[in-house]
Amino acid sequence: MKVDVAQSAGFCWGVRRAVEIAHKTAEKFGTEVFTDGPLIHNRAMMQKLEESGVKVCKDPATLPENSVLIIRAHGIPPERQRFLESLPIQLVDATCLDVRRIHNVISKYAEKGYFCIILGDKSHAEVIGLMGYAIAGGFVVSNVAEVADVDNQGKPVCLVAQSTQAQALFDEVAAAVKEKFGETAIVENTICRATQSRQGELKSLAESADAFVIVGSPESANTQRLALLAKALLPTYVVDSAEQLDLAELGQYKHIAISAGASSPDFAIKAVEEKIRTI
Repeated sequence: MKVDVAQSAGFCWGVRRAVEIAHKTAEKFGTEVFTDGPLIHNRAMMQKLEESGVKVCKDPATLPENSVLIIRAHGIPPERQRFLESLPIQLVDATCLDVRRIHNVISKYAEKGYFCIILGDKSHAEVIGLMGYAIAGGFVVSNVAEVADVDNQGKPVCLVAQSTQAQALFDEVAAAVKEKFGETAIVENTICRATQSRQGELKSLAESADAFVIVGSPESANTQRLALLAKALLPTYVVDSAEQLDLAELGQYKHIAISAGASSPDFAIKAVEEKIRTI
């Protein structure tokens, strides 16, 4: 069995930074610290963090005075930020800087009266945060067809994307936005470089491999999006851990390529690789 592992597989720099911030914060305060919702979307990594004293908090208002709360990598809306700042707790911001850049882009155009169209998953934490900055109005689309549903309220429009969206889909949506709202519509490609690299590497791996194994949690939107792109190229299997691998099924292939979502830890990817190599 030949096995290739994508160089881009695993933590993007924003996730790695958030995990490092969590570990350093726990070490600094020498006690339990909390996160405002899951720091990242990966079960195995969240369990590791909990073992080191970093726990998910469902309601920060219930935290004791001077507790330490970490803002998740996905970012939060300004209203949520103000609420947390009003509490008698200490805040540590682990928002991905690429996500923070999208906040700034939306804010810049919103202050000029632009209506913001966001390509993304409506219920995803990052998109909920992005919408909070669209003070002149905003609308989330997940595909090209939904562009027809956008009511810009007579305002100029600006299109951005959730940081982990597919580049090809963004290009299609951008064309639809230009067609509906004219060339005055502003398009800002806010897909992060790590996502673009990860998606681009799939195509080169597919040239020699017979199948893909994608590692990541079901909760991870970018993992599921990566899997969809992989399925368009080769037979694809998505697993959260090595225990979920079906070696009998994978045994029909001679060459397997492994990639992983941006929140998949190295230890999970390595375990998957080692188990596949036993075939």
